[in-house]
Amino acid sequence: MTRCLLLVLLLSALAASADRRALSLDVAGSWNGGTVSAPMAATPKSTLGFGPAVWLGARYGLTHSLEATATGFFETPTTMFHNAMTLQTGSGQFNGTLQHSTTRFGGLVGARLVLGLVWRFHAGVEVGLSQRLNTQLVMIDDRDASAPVDYGLMLSNASQTQFAISPVLGLEWQAGDHFSFAVLPRAQILVGGALSWAVIVPLQFSWSWFL
Repeated sequence: MTRCLLLVLLLSALAASADRRALSLDVAGSWNGGTVSAPMAATPKSTLGFGPAVWLGARYGLTHSLEATATGFFETPTTMFHNAMTLQTGSGQFNGTLQHSTTRFGGLVGARLVLGLVWRFHAGVEVGLSQRLNTQLVMIDDRDASAPVDYGLMLSNASQTQFAISPVLGLEWQAGDHFSFAVLPRAQILVGGALSWAVIVPLQFSWSWFL
């Protein structure tokens, strides 16, 4: 009898659970890792970068197992160094290390399948736009590693807009009637110009209203 009861509870937990007509506000912090393309490179050059980001989003329960999502993100500025590269400018080519500050922000919309009651499994995909801003560009002549010097180039800021495709897979804990906590790892494939990618691990708090 006990086993039958546990089986019924398990099956009910795996049944539909995303609350139909529930509106949820999501706030999250994440640690991001991914490739950053070097601006003004004579040949494509990318460097792996890491940094924190903040997320703000909303979800709406279209059915008891399907949610529509909208998400915005902002990565905090990070200093990057692209070593052993050739910078292409109107004045010619310069070899060395490019140093710059980079930040990225964007927005995505999508849909998620949600299964479970207290513990909820999320699987979905989001698409949108990503905007990267590169500022404070400095090209360093480091052929003499003991005495690197700034070329003294007046380099303009650079930006890059890319199309983002982001699969999402994670777990949410419905801790109360209106609030929950979640870990929702996702990847981002960034298309446009040089192909790049990012891996993101957000820790999320959500508050829900039932409309």
